[in-house]
Amino acid sequence: MEGKQFYKQTTLPGIHAEAVEESPLPQKIGPYKIESLLAKGGMSLLYLGLHPKSKQPIVVKVLSPEYVTQKQAIERFLKEAHIITLADHPNIVKLYGEGEWEKGLYIAMEMIHGISLRQFIIQQSLSLKRTIDIILQVGYALIHLHSYGVIHRDLKPENILIAEDGTVKVIDFGIAQLHEEIPARGHPPSPQVIGTPNYMSPEQKENSHNVSFASDIYSLGVVAYELILGKLSYGIIDLTLLPKGLRKIIGKALALSVKERYQDIVDFISDLSQYLKSGDIEKDRPGSDQVKEIFEVLQKTGQSLSPLSPPDWPPIEIGISRTKGGNLSLYYDFFRFPDNTLLILIAEGSQNGIDAPVFLSFLRGMIRTQLHYSPTPFDLVRFLQNLNQILVEDTWKQQFTISLLHLNPLQDELHYAACGLGGLFHAPASSGSVRKLESNNPPIGTLMAPEFSETFDNWQVGDTLILHSLDKTLDMDLSLAIKENLLLSSGRQAEAVLKKLGTVSAFALHKHPQALIALRRIT
Repeated sequence: MEGKQFYKQTTLPGIHAEAVEESPLPQKIGPYKIESLLAKGGMSLLYLGLHPKSKQPIVVKVLSPEYVTQKQAIERFLKEAHIITLADHPNIVKLYGEGEWEKGLYIAMEMIHGISLRQFIIQQSLSLKRTIDIILQVGYALIHLHSYGVIHRDLKPENILIAEDGTVKVIDFGIAQLHEEIPARGHPPSPQVIGTPNYMSPEQKENSHNVSFASDIYSLGVVAYELILGKLSYGIIDLTLLPKGLRKIIGKALALSVKERYQDIVDFISDLSQYLKSGDIEKDRPGSDQVKEIFEVLQKTGQSLSPLSPPDWPPIEIGISRTKGGNLSLYYDFFRFPDNTLLILIAEGSQNGIDAPVFLSFLRGMIRTQLHYSPTPFDLVRFLQNLNQILVEDTWKQQFTISLLHLNPLQDELHYAACGLGGLFHAPASSGSVRKLESNNPPIGTLMAPEFSETFDNWQVGDTLILHSLDKTLDMDLSLAIKENLLLSSGRQAEAVLKKLGTVSAFALHKHPQALIALRRIT
C-alpha cells in the first residue's frame, strides 16, 4: 500500500512555479473583453470574459506568467486546447477559441453556472435515480472522448460540474493524453505519477504514461462509488456498502486487474442502464430516497419555469443573477410584443414549500395566456387588474408578489409597477447617480378590485436598470452596490451586485429567494 505522501502529491509533479509579481487585470485577451479574475489554478489563471458576438460570459484560461517560458508547461497547455477542440459534446465543456496573446497563450471556454460534483457528494442530497443519471452522463462524455482516442487521466468530482439545468459537464483536460501517445512495449517511459491519487487506477499509480481507456473507467467507478454512498472515499473502497444490485457493476469498474475491468465504457453504461430499467432499483433504495426524488422533480420544475439565460434583445444588454439553494418560489420571464416593446417580470409565491413550483406554474400559465390575448399597445395596469381578478376568484386562493417593467425603445420610456416587491433602480448614463422608482401596490390575489398604479420614466441609451426581488431594508446597500459596479457588463454587474449584498448581515435574514436582473440600453 502506498504511503501517505503518495496521496498528498500534486496533480502535476515535476513542474515548478517561479515566484512572480501579480500582474494587473488585462483589458482584453485575444478578441475577448476581460471582466474579472475568477480563479488561480496550479498552472493557469481563469478570467471572466465576454464573447464579442453573443456578449455572453465565457471563461478565458491563460498560462500563468511563471510558466510561459517552460517548454513542458506550454506543450501541456497546447495539448489541452487541442483535446477540447476534439471534444465537442453536450457533456463536455465547450471551446470557443484558443491562441496567443501578448502575454502568452489562452483558451476560451463556455462559462458553466453550477457546482462541482464534490459538493453534491458532501451534501448527500441526490436520489439513487438522479445519481445514476449523473454517472451515465459522465459515461456519455467518456464515450465521446474515447472515440477520439482521448484519455482524461484526472476524472474526479472536482472536474465534473452540474449546470443549473442539471446537465453534467466534464472539465479540465490539463493532463489528458491521446491513446496514440502511449509508449510502445519495449520503450517504457519514466515511471512518473501524474493525476489525483484517490481516483487513479492501479496502473496509473504505477506509471501514469501507461494508461488505457479502462483507467478512466476505474476513475469513474470511484466517483460513482462516492456519489452513491454520499461520502468521499479517500481511496478506501468497501463494495458491501453499496446497494446490492450495483455491487457487481461498480465492482467490475473498480477491478484492480485491467483484464477483469470493463474495457469499453459502452459496456459499463449498458449494465448501469439495465439496472435503472429493472425492478432492482426499487428494492435497493431506502424509503427516504423517494422523498428526495419527489423534491428533485419539483426542483427541476421550478427551475424550468424561468429561462436560465436572458434573451438576445439588441436594444438592451441583460444579466441575471440569483441566490443558490433549494428555494422554489421564484419566477422571472421576458416577453417581446409585436410593436417591439419589451416586458420583464419577477414574481414570488407566498408559499415556499415543495408545492411552490406547482403554484408558480399556475401563475406562469395565467400570465402567458393573458399576454397572448393582450391588445397592442400593452396596458400594464389593465394586465394586473385581469390577473388579480382571476387569482381572487380562483379556489386555490394563492397570492403572489410581482414586479413588471415595460420598456418602449421607440418612445424612450419605461413603465413600472410593483405589487409587494421592492422598487426599480434606475442609473441614467447622463448623471451617474442611482435613483429608486416606486409603485406601491398590494400583492396580486389579495383584494377583489384594488386600484393598481404604475410609474413612468425616461429611458435613454446607456441607462442601467435593476429589477429585483430584494427586501426594501436592503435599498441603501443595493444602491451603493450598483454605483460600485456600474462600469461592468450587465451579466457581470448582476452577479457582482448580488455577491456584494451577500456580505451584508441583513441579507441572510430574508428567507425568500433573491434574484436580480440588470439591464443596460445599448441602442
